[in-house]
Amino acid sequence: MSSIDPNLRALDLLAGAEGGFALSILDASPDCIKLLDLEGRLIFMNGNGLCAMEIDDFTAVEQRPWPVLWPAEAEARLMDAMQAAREGRVSRFEAFCPTAKGTPRWWQVTVSPVADDGGAVWRLLASSRDVTEMVESRLQLEREVARKDEAIARQTILMGEIDHRVKNSFAAVIGLLRMQSRLHAGGPAEAQLTDAANRISTLARVHDQLHLDPASGDVSLRDYIAALATDLAQALNAPIALDDRLPPNLRVMPAQAAAIGQVLAELIGNAVKHARPSGRPGLWLSLTQLGSMLSMALADDGPGLPADFDPERSRGLGMQICRVYAQQMGGALHHGPAEQGGAEFRVTLQLDTAAAS
Repeated sequence: MSSIDPNLRALDLLAGAEGGFALSILDASPDCIKLLDLEGRLIFMNGNGLCAMEIDDFTAVEQRPWPVLWPAEAEARLMDAMQAAREGRVSRFEAFCPTAKGTPRWWQVTVSPVADDGGAVWRLLASSRDVTEMVESRLQLEREVARKDEAIARQTILMGEIDHRVKNSFAAVIGLLRMQSRLHAGGPAEAQLTDAANRISTLARVHDQLHLDPASGDVSLRDYIAALATDLAQALNAPIALDDRLPPNLRVMPAQAAAIGQVLAELIGNAVKHARPSGRPGLWLSLTQLGSMLSMALADDGPGLPADFDPERSRGLGMQICRVYAQQMGGALHHGPAEQGGAEFRVTLQLDTAAAS
């Protein structure tokens, strides 16, 4: 039969002088080799097999059905493998079976047909290799992976709780500052308290955008800036037209994304505050990648900048934040007139090339 392994035909020589030679080869194998009759009864086991299975005397198991040596849960698999061998097919599987003395063992089992001269199956060959060390190493690895997955799940829950507490803290501080601002209405402290509340509100929005996907180790800059700009536009009631020319696969680390978000928030906050205090200003945001640099420009349709405006001498906290962040990231803050008639501020900064695609 063509489906029978031709190498197994050597077992047909188990008679005469050649049979003794074949038996010596089987006995030398490090695997546990067993010959079964068609009913699945043991008729031969090599010496190393007896040793591996901790069987002192083969006569104790001779003519016993092979499955009785195995745990009950393996019986169905053994019966299927023997039936396949009777039909001329080879089966392989991995299963647990303790030795005759109870030592736990894992085995890689192959069950094959043995054909006579006419090609008919007349014996079954079962070969079992001890793979306990390999299986236990794999199971240990699986347990370690499961423990790490569990730890990651716990950490995710913890980070969610921390995130929730941070949001609540932001909200509490913002509420306190705005309450104090109302108490000082008309006084010199009102504007400062309102400005502080708006700045912390901006930090809260940056925090929200950075924690939308806590499982990710980096941030899609394009998605992050677009979401943050939309969020800030809604909060400040100032629509923003976005010209986004960033590559879709540009990603940065969260720390740099937070700095970029803070700069953007300060630019938008300043534009809303100074461009048209009594109404809604028009804002235009353009984003471009120039090699390893990010260019982020915000233009408005307000009255424009005073002729003597110099961000280096500006005492406003917003300009100082933008300038410091730009310098820290290897860039600069530029200003000038906008095409829309107002002011334009452009921040260039060096992207983290290790994180940028």
